Amino acid sequence: MSDAENVAMPLAETRARWLELQEELLRGVTHALSNRIATVSAAAYMLEHEDMTCQQGAQQLRVETERMDSLLQLLRLLPSRDDSGVEPVAPLDIIEQAVALHSHHGDLRDVEVRVTTAADVLPVLVEPHAFLQALLLTITSAKRAAFAQASAVVIDVSSDADTVTVLVHPDHAADGDTDEATLCDAQAANMCLQSAFGTVTPRNDGGCVIRLATLSAARRAGR
Repeated sequence: MSDAENVAMPLAETRARWLELQEELLRGVTHALSNRIATVSAAAYMLEHEDMTCQQGAQQLRVETERMDSLLQLLRLLPSRDDSGVEPVAPLDIIEQAVALHSHHGDLRDVEVRVTTAADVLPVLVEPHAFLQALLLTITSAKRAAFAQASAVVIDVSSDADTVTVLVHPDHAADGDTDEATLCDAQAANMCLQSAFGTVTPRNDGGCVIRLATLSAARRAGR
């Protein structure tokens, strides 16, 4: 399946796309956090009334503390921008964060995401938060298409000497033109990666292709 032509979208619209997604993810993570707090409160009540042993209570509190800490780490990923600059990044680390964060999307959290990767995927030179934003936007597009087909999303990761390619797509074949929502998500993701010389191209199945320069290629180019 060939990549669809990347059509420019208005700047305000692409920025609004990220803010809309950011709000949805923030709502989902805070909802999950409130559930964890309710569980801790219930455990404290049961301990107070001796409905569980101290050992059982301590175990449950440890588990819930770990879950709340994981949610806190996801919340820390959500600010609009981190201007720390580009740095060497292992792509799979950021992909793992994006998949975990997107699992809290209110409407699309139940769409399965599978990651397949070639051996020895090379590091890239990128601003980590910009890469995360681009991934979240493209995962949204692919999940939306997959949800319509009762399908899943696949993230295929591969690299050669110069480029790391991340293909985010629904796990089904689709024909037709790229829809406007996918174009807008891809353009917003593309804007995120401009400072890192990355590109995002929409596909006509609702998916997108992210391409980033490998660390070695960026250094050869003097970046």
